[in-house]
Amino acid sequence: MRLNSPKDFRNCFTNGKKIKNEAFVLHYLDNGSQHSRLGISVAKNKIKKAVERNRIKRVAREIFRKSDITGLDIVLLLKYEKNYDQENCYNLINEIFNKLVKK
Repeated sequence: MRLNSPKDFRNCFTNGKKIKNEAFVLHYLDNGSQHSRLGISVAKNKIKKAVERNRIKRVAREIFRKSDITGLDIVLLLKYEKNYDQENCYNLINEIFNKLVKK
């Protein structure tokens, strides 16, 4: 499922915890249900090309789908675009989701 409403994003930012790696910040919050929801934010002023922004979203959704995360609202943000490398996109996102699974 997806995290769509701005209210849910805001709630995750203010009340949740966060995990960082060199390019991304992942905010997460317990939602008290059996399923998890994912929200992704990639700013247009950080990644200019829509193709690249959409690739980040596709990869993140695929990793989220394959992971066994339950009961969390998760927001993935591209924070440090200078450390983002398109060729290592899968590895960067997979690394941050693995950190979440270990917690």
